[in-house]
Amino acid sequence: MINEPTSSPLFVCGIIGDSTSMVLNKCLVGPFKNRYDLVTTPVTTRATLSEAVSQIAQLQTGLKTIISKQLGAVQLTIPALASLELPTTLINIYYLLEPVGGQLLTKRPEYTAAVSAGAVRIDLADLTWANSSPRVMQAKRFLQTGAFPTGDQRLDGYQVAGQPQFEIVS
Repeated sequence: MINEPTSSPLFVCGIIGDSTSMVLNKCLVGPFKNRYDLVTTPVTTRATLSEAVSQIAQLQTGLKTIISKQLGAVQLTIPALASLELPTTLINIYYLLEPVGGQLLTKRPEYTAAVSAGAVRIDLADLTWANSSPRVMQAKRFLQTGAFPTGDQRLDGYQVAGQPQFEIVS
């Protein structure tokens, strides 16, 4: 008998951006709390990967998107997440998304009050390891170079941010 895990380490992530900027969430929970993060949702059997990433992009950013391309998957091992009692290995499947409508949610949406402080378009030059999740840094590398390395990554120096690394707009 095969038991399904109660908490999957498998996530689908959407990249909305170009060679100069990216649309990101101001994350308030989870492994990348207090940092900019991509639109991301755990993989479930309730929706296809493409449906899930499109739905979460609209919910978290207000933007309607279409999938431009599936980029690949990256396994991140982050030992520091053990201190939060979270899985230390995350497997992320990345999609490049193209906005086709909607309006950017710049304030904390009422229906995601515990998840996000809203979304923001930010210049790639302003994204650093100090203010962004490892997912964002992977996406930044892709948007700047056009290359998407899919090798496993171990981030021993990652530190959990104690305070928001972004402005919260009420």
